[in-house]
Amino acid sequence: MTPRCSTTAPTPALNLLAATTALCLAWPAHAGRPLSVDDAGVDEVGQGHVEVWWEGQRGQPGTVSMAPAFTPMAGLELGAVLARDRNERHTLQGLQAKWLWSPAQEQGCNAGSSAGVVHRRQGAGQSAGSVVALNLIGTCAATWGVVNANLGSQRERGQSWRATWGASVERSWGAITPHLEAFGTQHSAPTFQTGARWEWAPGRQLDATIGRQQGRTLLSVGFALGF
Repeated sequence: MTPRCSTTAPTPALNLLAATTALCLAWPAHAGRPLSVDDAGVDEVGQGHVEVWWEGQRGQPGTVSMAPAFTPMAGLELGAVLARDRNERHTLQGLQAKWLWSPAQEQGCNAGSSAGVVHRRQGAGQSAGSVVALNLIGTCAATWGVVNANLGSQRERGQSWRATWGASVERSWGAITPHLEAFGTQHSAPTFQTGARWEWAPGRQLDATIGRQQGRTLLSVGFALGF
């Protein structure tokens, strides 16, 4: 999705910050698509996944993204993202590292953190720019479900740091895992979202979400493949 930071006329800086807010929050994670709130988990050493999805406002072209991730060593996940914003007609590229402070647990809490950068390539009539994002991640698992919480900050080049936050709850019923979540950026309206993922085969997943932000309906559909 591409939530807007302001109801006023957008500037190049706000366009970039708005377009990267979801990407910085919804980076490759063990929970992965369709959550926008990251969780404190990574794949097993030597394993990874790739996610492909479309997201945008209802009735608009939206953004198409692809995000591979790989775990080269215990507790460390390296990820990348390539996205094409078909509304603004620009390309976004990004890299991220996520590391765990404690091993993931089936019952109990653990924490992690991440750091990443998203860059917008310069195009005709557009200026290049980048956003740096830092994030603290907490996950608590119980028999009734999983709760994730994020608290971070992001900074667009030439602008001040802005706080980011997010919280989600999910619960599995067999191969289907629905979730509810809320997330946002300082000085902008929050986004509320619900969705579900369906693991139709080991390492094979389909997913979808619907959300609302400042009266706008936001949609996404995607799939993930493990390797």
